[in-house]
Amino acid sequence: MRRIAITASMVAACAALACNAQPDLLPIETGFGFTNLSRTQYAALGIRAHDPQVEDEAPYFQTALLPPGATTRIRFLDALGAACPDALDFRVFVYQRVNRDLPIGLDEGETIENQPIASGEVRGVPACAVQALETYTVVNWDAPAGEARVKFAQATPVEAAIRAASIFPNVDAVWEVRGADPALANIAPPAHADTAAIAGHVLSPDGDPWTDVGVLLRTRFRVRADDGDTTNDPDAGFGDPIAFVFTDIDGAFRFERPSGAYRVEVFADDLAFRPARIDVETPQSALVFIAEVLE
Repeated sequence: MRRIAITASMVAACAALACNAQPDLLPIETGFGFTNLSRTQYAALGIRAHDPQVEDEAPYFQTALLPPGATTRIRFLDALGAACPDALDFRVFVYQRVNRDLPIGLDEGETIENQPIASGEVRGVPACAVQALETYTVVNWDAPAGEARVKFAQATPVEAAIRAASIFPNVDAVWEVRGADPALANIAPPAHADTAAIAGHVLSPDGDPWTDVGVLLRTRFRVRADDGDTTNDPDAGFGDPIAFVFTDIDGAFRFERPSGAYRVEVFADDLAFRPARIDVETPQSALVFIAEVLE
């Protein structure tokens, strides 16, 4: 189903597990993080506090448009005006780029199609009524074109409550969306997420810069949660390169990407590197690779 209304989820979840949200014991901040771990599709999330009395009128907070690998984090209070909602409503939108023949990072503007290829709505997903999480994670996993597979609060008591209540009756307990919900067709795509630098240097052991060393960038993807399932390999990893640059006269390189999960790799035919790659969770500008001439 593209639209799901969960009417008894909180009762079932709390019957199966001890609900332990205590307002006086809340973390200093509670919020959510939305990560797009698709290899090629762009995603946006709508979120609001679940309130059956006004749910058809209450507006959704909508995230920026996230490219593959990107993530956004925000406090519930800033996004929803509530510090820790008992339950949440979600909308997910998955888009594809117009210029799909170009690598993502080399597609200037990264223009997406106006209509999502997958979209849906789910209401009443357990949240702080089960446990107040400092970060309530929402992840859009990699899926075939025209589908979204969304995972909520992985490896937490909230996920256990979702499983216990059979809210999403599949082995991964993910929200599966196939196709676009016509009721959401008139919602315009959001703006692209802001970017920041992923930057650093390639240096010799003595600190001298290496010029014209190749540096490429990959994005993180994830298909499902069970890393221990050897029959489902690969479960996760880094996709094809989305961008590449060469170091300048100072040995410096720089990419501009939204916050997220990336792998930075260096390459040259006659050099050995320490390390050969660095995985970063958020943009950062102090990466250092040491390069030496191959003997």
